Amino acid sequence: MDRSPCLASAGCPRISADRSVADLYRLLLCPTCGSSPQPGRPTCPGCGRSIAGARGGIDLLDDVARTAADHFAAQYTALRSQEGWVGPDGVEDPDGGDRRLWGGRLESVAEAVAALANVRTGRSRPVWLDIGSGGGWAARYIRDADVIAIDLVDAPSPAEVLRVRGDMRRLPLRDATADVAFFAASLHYAPTGEAILEAARVLRPGGLVVAVDSPMYRDRYAQARAQGRSAAYYAAAGFPDLAQHYHPIDVSSLRAALAVANFDVLRLDEGRAGRLAWLAGRRHRHASFLEARLKPNT
Repeated sequence: MDRSPCLASAGCPRISADRSVADLYRLLLCPTCGSSPQPGRPTCPGCGRSIAGARGGIDLLDDVARTAADHFAAQYTALRSQEGWVGPDGVEDPDGGDRRLWGGRLESVAEAVAALANVRTGRSRPVWLDIGSGGGWAARYIRDADVIAIDLVDAPSPAEVLRVRGDMRRLPLRDATADVAFFAASLHYAPTGEAILEAARVLRPGGLVVAVDSPMYRDRYAQARAQGRSAAYYAAAGFPDLAQHYHPIDVSSLRAALAVANFDVLRLDEGRAGRLAWLAGRRHRHASFLEARLKPNT
């Protein structure tokens, strides 16, 4: 088995004995030419564009998307720092952030990962996509799986995962490559239908889409009110542009998107959305939870 070295700046992900680092790289796609990156090579083998992330990892955004992502990342990180989610190292992570904020979120993720510990669609160890991974805080809970962490923010992630800079609306992965598409407090950062369709594209038949701790609302009226409150909050904080990246989830629209994408809903709990619970330090609150299985091809 080829145990090729990773991209020098990325670190080597923790992978199973039956899968090489090169196997994980072959799941990825260059946004320009569609070629797969190669371990140890900072440029795309197909078109020669640089794919080395500024802070390590692999950057698979095209030039236009990267410019927009840089603007978003700077504002997002600054706001999260104001709120207490970001530590002194500039990374959104519970080790440096306010534990009152992080407590309930970590519990939600740990519960979800424990419930899905044995998910696989083939003989090999499962591949999990940590979509909207931020600093990779959720990946630390994923065991017995090979993890690809994907985010617009170019932030360092745990060494045991393969970190990729990419967009959840256009995931830089080949079709039918993953067992779990996991959104830890991140599904609301893209239009629901787009994110669900992309998850369906990259999952193998029988794979799962799982989302925890995203704001969900029973109807479009409640969703619209939440959108307005969030826009006012971002403006007051000094980052009005962030409102365009926030998409609170209408549960009826989510169900429709899952049906269109050929998912069977196994669990859908809207939880209790609300930022005040975090500010009050409520750890044992009711988080949203989605679990849906991609139907086999017919």
